[in-house]
Amino acid sequence: MIHFGRHAARPGQTALALRFQPPQDPADSAAYLALFEVLARHPCPFVLYSDLRGFRLDHAEEVAQNQIARATRAAISRQIRGMVLFSPGPSEKKRAAFSKFWSIPVEVYDDAERAGAAFLALHDRIFAGGGD
Repeated sequence: MIHFGRHAARPGQTALALRFQPPQDPADSAAYLALFEVLARHPCPFVLYSDLRGFRLDHAEEVAQNQIARATRAAISRQIRGMVLFSPGPSEKKRAAFSKFWSIPVEVYDDAERAGAAFLALHDRIFAGGGD
């Protein structure tokens, strides 16, 4: 199941969290792809925490993801200020690809505690500890 909303530790609109909870349901891919439009319409700047460990897209869904990401890139880029990815086997290549595509700071971690702490630090650095 895909969960999306305000991050519990920073419940204002500037701290968003995207999480996947196994097992993957057939509707999860569509829900995930629909989130690009939701992010594009978000009413204020934000930092995103993403934990999609175990979530998979098939080839057609990856193509759709790339098309939707390109179509919403400008709108999302106006609002997103940074992203922390919690991912198994993080790599510099993955971090650089996300950072370059969205033109934002991206941090990738394979440890939940470190990822959570990094997200809060990034959010507070960007929003001067406030948020809304």
